[in-house]
Amino acid sequence: MQKIKPCLWFDGTAEEAAEFYVSVFPRSRITSRNRAGADWPAGRAGDVILVEFELNGQPYQALNGGPDQPFSEAVSLSVTCDDQAEVDRLWEALLQGGGSEIMCGWLKDRFGFRWQIVPARLEEMMRSDDAEKLGRVTQAMFSMVKLDEAELERAFNG
Repeated sequence: MQKIKPCLWFDGTAEEAAEFYVSVFPRSRITSRNRAGADWPAGRAGDVILVEFELNGQPYQALNGGPDQPFSEAVSLSVTCDDQAEVDRLWEALLQGGGSEIMCGWLKDRFGFRWQIVPARLEEMMRSDDAEKLGRVTQAMFSMVKLDEAELERAFNG
């Protein structure tokens, strides 16, 4: 069992969010739902307090903590994608129901949580020791909203 699990704070939508996330990512599932045995500051007896789930085998928790701790730009999940098809699929799926595009491969889902959808090839390019290639690919990335692997590759190669 993992000793460290990211816990995402929601205002009454933890179960809906967890169900949505497991529908988007392969090898994902809800592992438990914990209900309140009594009324509590953010809800009533019987309400779901905590949902434990896995995304591609990685454990997470979704907590119905109330309105006091909204998501911010300070925390996101970065998803490394094998190819452009995976980038496109995840991008569209996570925007469903009211998400919004940000920039440089970032988006905000309908729950207000931020994601980075990144082609694995970009991660490889960003580790380059060639300053010119690195400069070109960085500029290309900053000009994009959803990342385009082919365009990034063209920029990298000059």
